[in-house]
Amino acid sequence: MQSFILTAGLVALGLCSAAQDKTFGPIRWTFTTEGRFFNTPAITGNTLLAGNSDHKLYALDAGTGQLRWAFETGGGIATEPCVAGNVAVIGSYDGHYYAVDVRTGRERWRFKTGGERKLGGKGLWTMQPLTQYMEDPYDFFLSSPIANGRHVYFGSSDSCIYAVNIATGKLAWKFRTRGPVHGSVAFSDNTVIAGSWDTYLYALDAQTGKLKWKYKTGTDTVYHGVLEGIQSRPAIAQGKVYIGARDAKVHALNLQTGDTAWVYNGGVAWIPGDAAATAGHVYIGTSDSYLMLCLDARTGRELHQAKGGGYIFGGPAIKGNLLCYGDFTGRLQLLNRNTFQLTGRFDTKGRTSHAAALLDSAQAINFGHLAAGAPFEQYSTTISVMDKLYRLGPFTSTPIFHQNLVIAASANGLIYGIALE
Repeated sequence: MQSFILTAGLVALGLCSAAQDKTFGPIRWTFTTEGRFFNTPAITGNTLLAGNSDHKLYALDAGTGQLRWAFETGGGIATEPCVAGNVAVIGSYDGHYYAVDVRTGRERWRFKTGGERKLGGKGLWTMQPLTQYMEDPYDFFLSSPIANGRHVYFGSSDSCIYAVNIATGKLAWKFRTRGPVHGSVAFSDNTVIAGSWDTYLYALDAQTGKLKWKYKTGTDTVYHGVLEGIQSRPAIAQGKVYIGARDAKVHALNLQTGDTAWVYNGGVAWIPGDAAATAGHVYIGTSDSYLMLCLDARTGRELHQAKGGGYIFGGPAIKGNLLCYGDFTGRLQLLNRNTFQLTGRFDTKGRTSHAAALLDSAQAINFGHLAAGAPFEQYSTTISVMDKLYRLGPFTSTPIFHQNLVIAASANGLIYGIALE
């Protein structure tokens, strides 16, 4: 991604004065770990569930941040927990998906996939040295499950999409794609939908696993594979499927047929995060153009945009007229979703401590500034830049509105419970 894609500065946004629009208040609680939170937590009742790269699923009191229990796997957890009744299903880099009792933290069952891993290859995106195996530094997620009825559905690095009995963990069916499936799964109208790194979005019959249709997103022949692949969960609303991809586009498809309704072109900036579709609008973020977009759900026409200073890998959270999202600089933005006027900002402890040294004069990510003279083409330079950015406490997950709080998990291991006022 780095030097191949244009970056731009932060546009100053004024605070909205509308009386009904809330803003961020003080931090009510924090929870600290030694790992990283990449994917979005889940809330069931007043219990917050969050998976961490330190191999643990944490259960917290959502109102206070107090630890209730921790469940340990054999690898990092990079999925959003899927809650169905008293069970939460998560995926781990140890090659298993687990069902955990949300009341006690005890394992119900585990299902072994063909193995979970980050994407990678020798000389990834032509970075040097070409003989070195390189993990994709922006492949943050494994496929987050979704449950419906008797089954839970998820993808895997082994290129399969699985349906597993949620009570027993026994395989119901599996469908093989041609690439790792790190995109999260969506469900609607007896249809399971998930995107693969093979550039296709697949729609499967939920009962049998048979293919209903598949849709091809873009293939990159210019930047050596940079602009291709799917790592997000589709949004489904009003008979349409909305998905962003690394091909720098948002695709709107007919749920029943997979036919294209429209395509929004984001230039050369990935559109890697989850979309939110509601009230005739589609909200979705971009990577290197640092935009949160509001699109007309019927036509794909851009209605609003808000610009920050960092990549957006998580989705927007919506509650009433409020929209909240986080970016890779460790900042949360709170907007009026109808006008896109800014009503509040929240900066992580990491951003407060390190922004002056790491961000450019426009308070934005600038790869050249962070590289500090190191050659862009070297993989080691990309890793060094990412290590610096992690000091900011970046957000790659979607925040959560819960009662009078915004809860957000950061990729430097902290969860924040922030008051809304």
